[in-house]
Amino acid sequence: MPTLREIQLFELQMLKDVVKVCDDNNITYILSSGTLLGAVRHGGFIPWDDDIDIYMPLSDYKKFLKIAQRELGEKYFVQNYKTDKNYSEMWTQIRANGTTSMPVKAYKFDIHYGMCMDIFPAVGVSDAPKKKLKQKKALSLNRLLLHDAYAKAVNEPMNYKLKLIYAIPRCIRRMICKINEHRIMLDPMKYNQWAAVWYSMEVSVIQPKKILEKFTKIKFEDEYFNTFDDYDLYLKNVYGDYMTPPPENKRSGHTDELGNIIFDLHKDYSEYKKELSEKYDQNEKI
Repeated sequence: MPTLREIQLFELQMLKDVVKVCDDNNITYILSSGTLLGAVRHGGFIPWDDDIDIYMPLSDYKKFLKIAQRELGEKYFVQNYKTDKNYSEMWTQIRANGTTSMPVKAYKFDIHYGMCMDIFPAVGVSDAPKKKLKQKKALSLNRLLLHDAYAKAVNEPMNYKLKLIYAIPRCIRRMICKINEHRIMLDPMKYNQWAAVWYSMEVSVIQPKKILEKFTKIKFEDEYFNTFDDYDLYLKNVYGDYMTPPPENKRSGHTDELGNIIFDLHKDYSEYKKELSEKYDQNEKI
């Protein structure tokens, strides 16, 4: 099991590899969320966390997805619901092949579970209440439509409504998701506000357009990366008093939200899936 610092440094290299693709192809990326908070408050990773998050304005995000797998090569897998059939989110993750970052409870879930970093599209949010509501509902519906494989893998309880939804062939549900994308993926430059596409619009913090119009460089660990010029306003909107660290008993990292996780920088997740399946077949407790 690697140390937290070893995990951080591995993910830092992932970030550098993705940024090289962006720089070589004139694609705008933005250090964001806890990664940006770590850069501002700690000069690098938040000491108790290992998450790497970047945003891309929608047009750059689309451009990145067209070239990312080719540019990143066999070292990585570009994961989203269009490339990994059981993936259920509306953003993209970059996964390192030959590695593992997998919640133990999800060992039956058939997706790529290599070490990862997140890439979130920054999309416009309409000022019109009805259009905004449609966007919000479309995002929630898409996640629901694609969530069945994970729910079954971890034995999540399903009510009658969910069972009816999941009785619809998955190919049709995926088609609905692609149609819904037109309601979700709005050009942020055409609206007065924007948000990153996360689990839902409730989770995303809506930001003023001006934050997405000007950028600067900030040091993160041993290198400088792009971020918002007014990162102070962005961080205040997301975290409030962001320069004050939480008390020690609340310093939980990203991985704490997901339960027991297997990390391995040198062994493929598929091997762990096989080992855990054998344990399950022998009725051993996980």
